[in-house]
Amino acid sequence: MKLIRELHESLKENSKLIIFFNNKILYDQTKNTYSFEIKDLNLTDLEKPYLAIAINENSYFYVVEINEDQNIFGLYMDPDSINFIDLRQILGVLDQSSFLLASRASILNTWVSNNIFCSVCGNDHLFNAAEGAFECSCNNSPKYPSISPCIITLIHDEDKILLGRSKFFPPNMYSTLAGFIEAGESAEQALAREVKEEVNVDVTDITYYSSQSWPFPAQLMLGYLCKYKSGDIFLNDEELEDARWFNINELPIIPPQASISGQLIRSYIEGHLKL
Repeated sequence: MKLIRELHESLKENSKLIIFFNNKILYDQTKNTYSFEIKDLNLTDLEKPYLAIAINENSYFYVVEINEDQNIFGLYMDPDSINFIDLRQILGVLDQSSFLLASRASILNTWVSNNIFCSVCGNDHLFNAAEGAFECSCNNSPKYPSISPCIITLIHDEDKILLGRSKFFPPNMYSTLAGFIEAGESAEQALAREVKEEVNVDVTDITYYSSQSWPFPAQLMLGYLCKYKSGDIFLNDEELEDARWFNINELPIIPPQASISGQLIRSYIEGHLKL
């Protein structure tokens, strides 16, 4: 699959649409998909141009945002199994490639919505096809999709891992710690600072694991493993409602495999059990 950023005046044949409304994505529970064939949809009220975000074997993927007055459902679409849901709700059922495409769709949909008008003069933005970015005649600086870099880390100590939970998590779910990288910081410096700020713990042996696009709303998560060094858990701010050590054989509910948090936890446990 090739990633693109193009605006088209018409929809290409044999293409698929990824559809949003109020930050929710249209999802077919029966088919486990969020991309829909053009022929199955009611497209009479869609406004052009259309944002193409990827192409796969001559089939384009478009992202569209509809309003509450538009009925996108085709004649044979079942409203009982196809509805708009929060993207977080389907993390557990999407494979990695499907999640990354949905992530890209969500981020670029937000980017388009936030760049209709120039923030300097208020005029309509123009789209620079060569750059794949918005711009205005008053300010030649292109407006590319903005992404915020973040760290996310699993703190480990032999058979124990340190996990925290937000008040927004489902009951009994705990996850790895994460935070935004400040201007002037390296990712490793941000990791040590965030861990100290959130749970009062010092870490060492910081090792890069992997990265992941995260569309809530537009982050790039840089995943790390790190070893506990010293300190007792104490919640220094209001970001977490709880944090504790868990034995790897007695875990709470953890994030799904599609998330980098879930991958970090499972990777460490699988590697540790082989020792």
